[in-house]
Amino acid sequence: MRRSLACSGFVVALLLAVPTRAESPRDMVLEIKFGPFRPSIDSEFGGRASPYKDVMGGGSILMSQVEYEYEFYNRVGVVAIGASFGYARDKGTARLADGQASNDSTTFHLIPLSLSAVYRFDYLAQNFRVPLVPQVKAGFDYYLWWITNAVGQVARSKDGAAGQGGTFGGHVSVGLAFHMDFLSPDMAQTFDADVGVNNTYLFAEYGMSWVNDFGSSRSFDLSSRTFLFGIAFEF
Repeated sequence: MRRSLACSGFVVALLLAVPTRAESPRDMVLEIKFGPFRPSIDSEFGGRASPYKDVMGGGSILMSQVEYEYEFYNRVGVVAIGASFGYARDKGTARLADGQASNDSTTFHLIPLSLSAVYRFDYLAQNFRVPLVPQVKAGFDYYLWWITNAVGQVARSKDGAAGQGGTFGGHVSVGLAFHMDFLSPDMAQTFDADVGVNNTYLFAEYGMSWVNDFGSSRSFDLSSRTFLFGIAFEF
C-alpha cells in the first residue's frame, strides 16, 4: 500500500514538474485580404449610358485591404470592433471634350475606409477542434476617390471641377474561415510562443456594400458585391 502511494506521489510530482505551454492572451486580429472589385457607377444611368465602362473597360480590378480588430468578448465566439483600409485602381483611356477617345490614359484611384462590428463563432474550433469558423460583419464606409490624367495630376471636368471626393455608405459581409492550427498543432504552439500569434486562419467572405452617400443622386455609386480571400492572425 505504501509502495502504491509512493508511486502515485512520484507520478503526480513528475507530471507537475513537466512544463505546460499555455496559450497567449488573444484580443486582436489582423486580416490581409484581396478580391475583385467593380463600382456600380454606371447603374446611376439606368442603362442609358455607361461612362465608366466606356473609359475603364468592363472588367473588375483588384481590391487589397488590411483590417485590424479589437476583441472585447471571446467566450462563446468573438465579438469585436474592426477598422480597415484598402486600395484599388483602374486604368483606362481618357476622353476628349466631345466624348471621343484620346491618346492619353486616365486612372481611377480608390481608398475604402471601414468601421465594422464583428462576430466570429470560434467556440467549436477552440473547444472541440472543429476547424471551420463562420463570421459576420456590418458597419459603415467612407471611400476616398480621385481621378488622375496621364501625367498623374488630378483630372478636371469641362467646368473646372476637380475629379476627387469621398462617398459614405455601409456594408454587410458573411464569411467562413479555416483554422490552420488544426493542420499542425505543434507548429501553431511554436508560432504562439515565439511570435504571439494565437490562431491563424485562411478565410473567404462575401461582402455587400452600399456606398452612394445613402442614395444621393449627386454622388458616385461605389457600391459592389464581391468575394474577398485572405489570411487572419489572432494575437
